[in-house]
Amino acid sequence: MLTVSLNEIYSETYKALRSLEIDWGLAKDCANLSKWLANHDQYFLGSLLKTADLYKEKKLSVSIKENNLKKPLTAALMGLLLVEYVSAKKITWEGYLHSPKFMLASMSIIAQEQNISMVLKNSDSDIIAYTNKKNLYLDTNNFNNLTGYFFLETYDFNQNYNPLSIVLNQKTEVSKINSKCWDRLSSMAFETYVPESETSKSGAGY
Repeated sequence: MLTVSLNEIYSETYKALRSLEIDWGLAKDCANLSKWLANHDQYFLGSLLKTADLYKEKKLSVSIKENNLKKPLTAALMGLLLVEYVSAKKITWEGYLHSPKFMLASMSIIAQEQNISMVLKNSDSDIIAYTNKKNLYLDTNNFNNLTGYFFLETYDFNQNYNPLSIVLNQKTEVSKINSKCWDRLSSMAFETYVPESETSKSGAGY
């Protein structure tokens, strides 16, 4: 295991995704989600690398409106946009998600920014997670990282609600990471570097 900083997680994730020619905005969103997961003691790196593999194979959807079992919506890349979309439209979104743990980070980040209460349910209508008063609550017994069918919607918490386990910020600037997975991520990130040349120097403001 390696101990790396949250800022390293952000920067290496961003550069690794950009090496796949993923849009910079989506890469930035995913880097923020990865940083959040690391800071809340949620393992993310294996899921992130799997997302990269499936993206290269064109087996993930980046369309909020178009997804299916064989090509689910990637929560790692589209989670923040999906939460913002549901929040703005006040609708119930339903569909297949890959790596739904990234939805936890998305819901929490938007809840902190906009104080919006949202609920994530599975295909059996079981409540997987919800946000309330800027906090994230999770059903740790039923949550898993498998692809499945989910529902996401805003919710009025003026009435009583069955409490789940609150997901706490670890309040640390470092996280322990699997060394082999980190090496692979770093190798991908390295591919975004431009070899030093007179052209690259002039373009970089030298």
